[in-house]
Amino acid sequence: MFALLLKPFTAYGRAKTWKRIIADTFLYHTLTKLTRRQARAFYQPTRAVYNDVVKRLDYPQAIEEVGDDARLLWVGAKRTDRVLLYFHGGGFLLGLPAPAPWFWRYIQENLEKKGKPTGLAILNYSLIPDRPFPTQLNQAVLALQHLLETGVKPENIQLVGDSAGGALIHGIFSHILHPLPGITKLELPGPLGGAYFMSTWSKLVNDEANCLHTNEGSDWLRGKTCGYWGAICMEGVPENIVPYLEGNSAPKDWLKGIDKHVKRILLTVGEVEVLRDTIIQYAETVQQYHPNAKLIVQEFGTHNDVYTDFITGTNDAQNLKPLILDWIDKGFSNKVD
Repeated sequence: MFALLLKPFTAYGRAKTWKRIIADTFLYHTLTKLTRRQARAFYQPTRAVYNDVVKRLDYPQAIEEVGDDARLLWVGAKRTDRVLLYFHGGGFLLGLPAPAPWFWRYIQENLEKKGKPTGLAILNYSLIPDRPFPTQLNQAVLALQHLLETGVKPENIQLVGDSAGGALIHGIFSHILHPLPGITKLELPGPLGGAYFMSTWSKLVNDEANCLHTNEGSDWLRGKTCGYWGAICMEGVPENIVPYLEGNSAPKDWLKGIDKHVKRILLTVGEVEVLRDTIIQYAETVQQYHPNAKLIVQEFGTHNDVYTDFITGTNDAQNLKPLILDWIDKGFSNKVD
């Protein structure tokens, strides 16, 4: 209620609808007040979210095991001509965010309207602390390897991920550039079509510069929550593995050569995100090593802003939704061999 009363007096409040303010306030309080275990119990697991989505769409379940207790959940029919491989966020502690599959289904539907029917595969990976990192990286590598082995050409695969899902994409490229012992070997026969990082998690724990508190009070996600989740994820992770999880802690030149393994990269961040500065720092590093890496800072945007706009039926100030669609559309060819 307090947030609604303040709405007319802040630039953020004036830029967002009442429904958005209510949704952001709900997210802020549920994630701030709940412990990791309570949040896990409150939010549905990945399979339950997926089951609900395909049931409402009247689609059959299409599930493929990829190994290491991970699986691909297809929304609609499995395809081998064009594929969006989606890695969900949730701090590696929570399952698939409920709005996410609906947003990516929207992207999928519009690609089909543009004459580019595309498969949408969601990776159902293990959560921390049930299984520690780098288990999730190995599962992501297995998922990508599975697509390649079933006939999908690398140029027809685009990786998309939000928050912790973006960290997984970073981990994949890190493993390609610096193979990690114990993780399934991955050799791409050619560059991937694209990689999209939405509000990527590139710094898991706070530092002397208080980097996780840039926009404290403006974003629905609190820096304290990020630090709490990050500490759980980092617990027991050997120092040599940290660069595969935390992009901003990687050595200089870590991403050198990434341009040989993916054709295009898009990173988006909300202007009022608590993670804004850490994401911009990561994006600037990526841009040093990839000439076709683009960063968009969304005006008044919060963490994963487009998802909240999508479920509340509102349009964001910067029209990020069509920008994402256009970028992904350009990454797929009209004709696929």
